[in-house]
Amino acid sequence: MKKLLLILLVLISATTFSQQTVAILPFGFTVDGNPSPQMGKEAQQYLIGWMLKKQKHFKATPLNARTVNVALHKAGITPETFDDYTIKEIAEVVNADYILIGSIDKSQEGSSTTAGGFDSKNKSSDKKNTTTYGASTSSTSVKYHATVYISIFQKDGTPVFDKNKGNVFIDDTTDSWKNSIIWLVRHFPFYN
Repeated sequence: MKKLLLILLVLISATTFSQQTVAILPFGFTVDGNPSPQMGKEAQQYLIGWMLKKQKHFKATPLNARTVNVALHKAGITPETFDDYTIKEIAEVVNADYILIGSIDKSQEGSSTTAGGFDSKNKSSDKKNTTTYGASTSSTSVKYHATVYISIFQKDGTPVFDKNKGNVFIDDTTDSWKNSIIWLVRHFPFYN
């Protein structure tokens, strides 16, 4: 009887403390239409870091980016070839309960320049003592637009999330895509 109770307690504990995993694949990332694999890995790392920081809100734990990327590399799977593999095949390679595939399209939407200045002249009756002061300034602000696409699948290939989001705010930073990712995260099926 004690052995049965001990086995039951171990099973309940294992079930309670085990959490599902999500493999966040490197994002497809384009900047003004040009692919940027490095930015795709930066987006992957950003999302993993944010989820780990806010772990209490998630029912799934993100796998380490290096572990995921090495497993994909060894299997010959790249962001350019994701469409050549089923989700089930990718899930087997990375050993995860969920697979997250994302892409970001970032572009410069325009810029604006603001100029200003002043001048001052001190004249005296003596023309030799005329002093002129002046200053001018200008600043240029670049506006960026980014659209983030995220799809999440269960390991058997069943889609559970498929959304996209453009800029959340009018943004003049090159990382405007991060706000859109966070907006989407709050709608993930494993977010509390």
